[in-house]
Amino acid sequence: MGSAGSKSTFQPRPWQLRVLWESPHERVVYKPAGVASELTSDPHRRSIIAQVRKHCPEARLPHRLDRICSGILLVALNSKSVRHHNRCVESRDWKKLYVARIQTPSDVGELLGEQKAFLKRRRHRRGLDRMEVVRSGGQPSFLEIHRMEDAPDFPGQSHVLVELKTGRYHQIRAMLAGLGSPLVGDTLYGGTGRDVFLEHIRLRFRPFEADEDQVVFDQSAPEREAIAPALLAQIADWEGGSSGD
Repeated sequence: MGSAGSKSTFQPRPWQLRVLWESPHERVVYKPAGVASELTSDPHRRSIIAQVRKHCPEARLPHRLDRICSGILLVALNSKSVRHHNRCVESRDWKKLYVARIQTPSDVGELLGEQKAFLKRRRHRRGLDRMEVVRSGGQPSFLEIHRMEDAPDFPGQSHVLVELKTGRYHQIRAMLAGLGSPLVGDTLYGGTGRDVFLEHIRLRFRPFEADEDQVVFDQSAPEREAIAPALLAQIADWEGGSSGD
């Protein structure tokens, strides 16, 4: 997933790969905001996948996060594992929760609940690719907004809890903008202000050759901005529902 076009206070800085969970077949790491999941040209090995490949040369990504997005990134360490996870992603077997910060809307009711849009990738006038909500001819895209809580450190702004059901390019950014609530600071999608915040905060998945699902959620991630305790508690207790549309 690409990422340019948003103002933020984060700057590229030295970082160390932080592993949240691992098996012989997978490694789940925390991707900082501002760091690329993967780069076409990466001579300095600054991307997540380049860091993992220092020790696991066959590692591949069954999914990616925007550069502006922080949080959970699963890396498959061998060809069998990546095929397994590609199938799981295509079947929408993964259960993914994100937290995004927006300006508090005047009508919360229109924002909460299941949301569907058709998204089409187009080149923006600033020379950047972006997704646009269209009436037809786009990719059917689904998410559900479960809850909204005040952002503790940002008066007039709120955190929304988003279950992502399809993994389109810039999907959360584009669909929130289409609903009239772009991410704060996401200028590519009409957001104003500063300090973009979007985090893939919880993932439930079936590891390769495992009989049970695995949940990854770092409740006290040091990179995370303050989130209301009630929202964190719901994330911790969330079981996930059907991914059907």
